Amino acid sequence: MSQSAAGDLVTTDRFVTHVSTVPAITGQSTGLFLRERALASTLAQKSPRVVLMVHGGFAPATVAYDLQYKDYSFMAALARAGFDVFALSHTGYAPSPRPLMDDPCNVSAEFQHELIPHVLPAPAAPRYPFKLVSSRTEWDELETVVDYICKLRDVEKISFVGWSTGTPRSGGYAALHPERVDKLVMFGIAPFFEADAPPAQMPEAGAPMILQSRDFLLHNRWQDNIHDSAQLEDPAVCDAVWRELMEVDTVGATWARDGRGIMRAPNRMNYGWRGNLAKIKAPTLMLLGEFDNYAKRVEAWRALGAPQRMFIKVAHSTHFMQFERSRHLLYRAAAEWLGGGSFDGHRDGEYFADVAGTLSARSA
Repeated sequence: MSQSAAGDLVTTDRFVTHVSTVPAITGQSTGLFLRERALASTLAQKSPRVVLMVHGGFAPATVAYDLQYKDYSFMAALARAGFDVFALSHTGYAPSPRPLMDDPCNVSAEFQHELIPHVLPAPAAPRYPFKLVSSRTEWDELETVVDYICKLRDVEKISFVGWSTGTPRSGGYAALHPERVDKLVMFGIAPFFEADAPPAQMPEAGAPMILQSRDFLLHNRWQDNIHDSAQLEDPAVCDAVWRELMEVDTVGATWARDGRGIMRAPNRMNYGWRGNLAKIKAPTLMLLGEFDNYAKRVEAWRALGAPQRMFIKVAHSTHFMQFERSRHLLYRAAAEWLGGGSFDGHRDGEYFADVAGTLSARSA
């Protein structure tokens, strides 16, 4: 465990002991990286309001939620609002264990061109011919971490924030363990997976690792969806995101032919999202950017079964809402929802938020 204080916030990094159910290392004791940020006054409270932030498919927790650039830390914003904020990096994401992922042969065939010939001389068969992690192994990791946090902070329930693939991770846990979940905030909601049932054969054939290049992440997925200058308050944040991604991945930082590194993530066996959405009981706030593959991702809102639920379509926003001008709306909405189960005086319904963050009622 390491602890530091910067300004008004205390930051504590831990590795939580977990007996892995990841097929390649089943039964092995591993350490899952867990960061905590809170005001000293919050840490002094008995049973504080606790939030666990669950990252998406590529960026680990420290980059997704605690970017060390100006005021772009979502963790810090919630901590200053009085929450005891935790963020988990799952297996396959630094600084948590990344089994089998330092071997370039274990990159999925569709991504190996990124490594030829400077890392791999030619296409290579994976030494471990299966995908690495699954929805089930990630729910197991959340169960371990939630139990740890509840004991640490003497609480019965915690709330969740999920981004992208972090929505079916946290939402799946909420469906399985409703007694442990207070409230949910989901943004950049994941679309439905191809299958709702687990693979017939587990682990599923494939390779342990997938990749994204800097250009693909920053341009194809992000900047190509920037439609006007109002979206990015500070364009330099894009470079800050990539810089921190490479700082936590010293292997991936050496793999790109242009010297700027490449982002590595575990190849996942995803399932259960559609069915789990219908089972969620906790009050749930969903936010989705209008330029975030909206038509496909909004299906998750329509499948959500939570009795108390609220949806916000966010103008001038992409999948990377927490790094754009709309982050101010996101941070404020999350704090209000997690604190009192409402936002801007509303407890349910469908809304549109303009550039200024003003809500108006509308159909999603």
